[in-house]
Amino acid sequence: MFYNSIMTYLICSDIHGDERTFDKLLKIKEKMHADAIISAGDFCPTMNMEVAAYNMDFRTVMGNCDRYHTYSLLSTPRDYISFEHEGRNVVVTHGDHYFPSMFELKDGDIFISGHTHAGLLEKERGMILFNPGSPSRPRDGRKSFGILREKSLALLSLPFCRPIKVLEL
Repeated sequence: MFYNSIMTYLICSDIHGDERTFDKLLKIKEKMHADAIISAGDFCPTMNMEVAAYNMDFRTVMGNCDRYHTYSLLSTPRDYISFEHEGRNVVVTHGDHYFPSMFELKDGDIFISGHTHAGLLEKERGMILFNPGSPSRPRDGRKSFGILREKSLALLSLPFCRPIKVLEL
């Protein structure tokens, strides 16, 4: 089962078909004992990336650049996905069409988006806003991704997985 409230998720966005970066994330997934990978869009995989993602717990949403990519093995991504994590609603979208106000999010719920290529982790009006940035094409000067655990959400830098910001849940 992919969405389970006690799972650990590696969260990324805006990889744009960069196989080397995806390989690094796969190694980090294993090192950090993440159960699954969630992509907030613009995955744009090569066939090698799609094969690797197909053989694990992996979900991605549709990014603006994904619309020009044909998915062969993976299901065509949806515009957003939602699930429960530790009693919190989590919504994942790319960020180019959907915004937190479009969902019934309450205090403590998590809204994950990509698109900006800049990492962000903050609380706003009681909800948690998270953008994992981009591990391959950052626009804020740092390659980044995230880890959602049982009691925390962290924005981490590549290649050394150093914390940029951590929020206790």
